Amino acid sequence: MGGGFYDMDVAHQARSSENDAFSYEGYDYGADLATQRRGVHELLDPKGVRRECVNDIPIVVALDVTRSRGEDSRLMYEKLPMFIGQLELQGWVPGAAISFAAIGDATCGDQAPLQVGQFEADNRLDEVLKSFWLEEGGGGTGQESYELAAYFYAAQTDLACTQRGDKGFFFFIGDEGFYPRVSKAQVLDVLGQDIPEDIDSARAFAMLQEKFHVFFVFPQTPFEDRRADIDAEIAQRVRDAGGQYDGVDIRASLLWNNRNDLDLHVLTPAGERIYFGAKRSGCGGWLDVDMNVRGETTKPVENIRWKRGEAPAGEYKVMVRNYRFHERQQKPTTYKVEIEVDGQIQHFEGIISAAGETNDASEVLVHTFSFDPSKRREAASQPQDAHANYQDEVILEQWESVLPSEQILRIEDPRAIIDVMLGAMALKGNTSSLDEYVGSMAARQQSEGRQALVRRALLGLEQTTALARTSVTGDLSTLTGPALTSSGSSRL
Repeated sequence: MGGGFYDMDVAHQARSSENDAFSYEGYDYGADLATQRRGVHELLDPKGVRRECVNDIPIVVALDVTRSRGEDSRLMYEKLPMFIGQLELQGWVPGAAISFAAIGDATCGDQAPLQVGQFEADNRLDEVLKSFWLEEGGGGTGQESYELAAYFYAAQTDLACTQRGDKGFFFFIGDEGFYPRVSKAQVLDVLGQDIPEDIDSARAFAMLQEKFHVFFVFPQTPFEDRRADIDAEIAQRVRDAGGQYDGVDIRASLLWNNRNDLDLHVLTPAGERIYFGAKRSGCGGWLDVDMNVRGETTKPVENIRWKRGEAPAGEYKVMVRNYRFHERQQKPTTYKVEIEVDGQIQHFEGIISAAGETNDASEVLVHTFSFDPSKRREAASQPQDAHANYQDEVILEQWESVLPSEQILRIEDPRAIIDVMLGAMALKGNTSSLDEYVGSMAARQQSEGRQALVRRALLGLEQTTALARTSVTGDLSTLTGPALTSSGSSRL
């Protein structure tokens, strides 16, 4: 798609008068409260669709919308008029159209693991961003479904620029790694495409780079802050309530956000049911946090756990019930459940009491799993840091295995994301040097600190592109094939 123009007056008026941006939550209720829709907005559903760009240059901005990076989407919406204004004013990427994508975690059960907007060049871009479902899910593994997004844009886009031998620009904005393989099952479920088998993620990123110059923008945060995001709100609520979150074989934690009295139940391998009426089982399970008996809080949590070394082998079932409504309006309640089994964490979401059910009639089966203590003991003999995959060096090493190192852009302040993206396009498109680009930042009164940050992030890219520019101004007869290719006959 594409075409049209972006009206700055309309954009600024929308931002000053609207408060519905990012209000979409993936569901709505029918008149009888019995019909819900849970999934991505219809503008952003990638299932069974292709995205087309007829403009000169396609730009993709793929934003991680899991908990640690959810605010980047709000920042992008706020700064979008500036981003487009600078593209048009400076001429760094003429004739551009932008597609926004939101990336979650398909492996760990996010309801919206991938959201994909059409390529647009006008104010429809605002509607796309405002319709993002900021699910803030993720699985606590240090990985998100970046590889699924890479596969979609490699396999399910039609770009006019590729017919001219040109490429677009693609920016992943995130702070985690990707899964090693593109899952056949996820491609079918999320994208609606039946592929013969799983695909190595490195191949998916290689396919993507046939169409785009691909960058990974890595907003770095102190590890302790990132660790807090990993552990997230469920952990905080459990700990604040005096429950045991760490040092467990098995843990199920339930979170919701109103005064209704939801209950967490776990059925043990021996057939015992752990719940508010039987908080301890004979096999060591314990409901150690039980809240909202009287509707005392709008931020409740419940927690059932077995200490490490105590959980028996067998099958477990985790259920949620709505025991009683305390809210004046008896509407359905959304909930989240986090289940940890031998250090592996999964997240589940749902809606309970769609038609006003309570107690037994409201029960929802969340998850069934098996636990083997012998495997637990083997794993325990080789302890691992649960947060190891979130270390900068681990994340960067993985991305450097699929992208040129100079196209991995590290920044200390996420507010510089747009400045770095603009600079990367100016440099890679050979429409500006780094000095010229930083000078343009000074002209629009960006602080010296921001200028220095952007210069650091883009220095490696500047060195590479400067070398390419030097090569093409020399004696072309002395250039080897690869050097000639790097200088490029294409405009990008």
